[in-house]
Amino acid sequence: MKLFNYSRPHVMVVLLILFVYVGFIASCTHDDQIVPTPPGPPSLEQLNKQVRVQVAYDAAEVALKFTWKTQGKLYPVGLPNVGKNYPMQFHDMLQHNGTRFDRLPSAQRLEEDRITFMIDKQEGGIQGYARMGCGITCHTGMTDHHLLTDAVLDHWHWRGARSGPMGYAEDVAVDNVSRIRDDLGTMPTKFLRSGGDRFREDQAAIIGTGHPVLEDGLPRFVFNKGKSMPGGFTVPGFFLPNRSNATMIDPHIDIPQIKDVSNNISLLVVYQDRNFDPVEKVNAIDLGYLAWLATGNVDHLPSHLSDESSSDFTAWKNFWAAETNISTEAAAITKLDQVHQEWVDSGKKAMVTRSVGFIYNSDQHDISTEREFNADRNEWTVILKRKLSTGSAKDANLSTLPNGGKFTISFAMHDSGAGSETHDISLPYEISNNDDADIKAKQVSSLSNVDWNAIPALDTYWVKQAVMPRFTDDWLRSGAHPGSGSIESTKCLTCHTESNNVIFTQGVLN
Repeated sequence: MKLFNYSRPHVMVVLLILFVYVGFIASCTHDDQIVPTPPGPPSLEQLNKQVRVQVAYDAAEVALKFTWKTQGKLYPVGLPNVGKNYPMQFHDMLQHNGTRFDRLPSAQRLEEDRITFMIDKQEGGIQGYARMGCGITCHTGMTDHHLLTDAVLDHWHWRGARSGPMGYAEDVAVDNVSRIRDDLGTMPTKFLRSGGDRFREDQAAIIGTGHPVLEDGLPRFVFNKGKSMPGGFTVPGFFLPNRSNATMIDPHIDIPQIKDVSNNISLLVVYQDRNFDPVEKVNAIDLGYLAWLATGNVDHLPSHLSDESSSDFTAWKNFWAAETNISTEAAAITKLDQVHQEWVDSGKKAMVTRSVGFIYNSDQHDISTEREFNADRNEWTVILKRKLSTGSAKDANLSTLPNGGKFTISFAMHDSGAGSETHDISLPYEISNNDDADIKAKQVSSLSNVDWNAIPALDTYWVKQAVMPRFTDDWLRSGAHPGSGSIESTKCLTCHTESNNVIFTQGVLN
């Protein structure tokens, strides 16, 4: 399978048409097949229900660029966001349920947009991955995310809310047990949790007596209203602001109106990274700290902060005293009163993000990212960068890429909705700097100023979620799959092309 020949427009669509709905097949026959003449790739205006993938590298780093359009939301059913296109840069919300701040009911939850992929060398790599991609790795009936072989596979995960606003992606790996993450944290991450951590959500309400914030079960972390952030942004409220900087009370109405992802409105509630980079991004107040000052007790705090004589408690106390410039009971009560009043003024419907994100200098945080959303085209652009070689056994060593090294990538696209409305996975693709690669990587002088219009592109059709349970090792090797006998020796793209119309419709091979 060669990359685009721009003099032959129909070649563009000789790509992924596997595992799709009947209704989707008709949608693959419109103008997105039209390809202009060189030097540029097809117009992004014509990119529809596809993911565009580009790869560039310089002497030290590699960059993978993904471009895709957001689709009209299907979920949550009956709510005002349905049918609208918008970037999901928030991951779930907390709202008061009458007793405490908690997650929205399961039928009303919203999730972030995501790009995630696995990458491995072809020669000497994991058996079966070059031919079956996710079918040999995480998708064993869509219930588990681990390998079917005794090996470790590099896994890059960009999250629209939990890491995207911070300019990072989660760099993990998968083995035959689970996804591998760091298990030891460093200060100041331990101020938040008793163990190590990652980009994750862990926003709990604090419950206790002595102040309405505790009695009403407000979340432990809220924004630090009035604080000046990098870029001249001032945090507008304790709770999540909408497009007009008023307190957000209904995410299904307010979030679709937020199209500018460059605005710090989307930063996580708390991000502590002072041991990792010099950029100050702690944009929250720990209400647990203020409540301790105001009441003198620690009952509302996590277990590792229950001993006021411990080194953990001392470090935590000192950090938040410096961060908030609050160290007296009176000042703490004043600030708690302000937070509580903003919640009351919202009609007790104020929203807060569930995410509590923090990173530390570790094996898990090798990937830097850039993001952009074009509201006119409903289009995400996400670039992930990493060293060709990190020196970690958990990371794919891409140092041979400049010398013709071949690698296999298989990715997933998550478009936001309740329970990851779409979780679309791709066929495996070959990346190398050879002309016959599925995705041709191009060398540039520096990744800091890439002209992406000069980088070859591969447009891949989406693999739809409804039939993904068939994309498993067992099914692909079974008699129900006509290509089962050639899996280890033939690319999926050899058979699954538009020209021979080998496709899945409603789970049935035609």
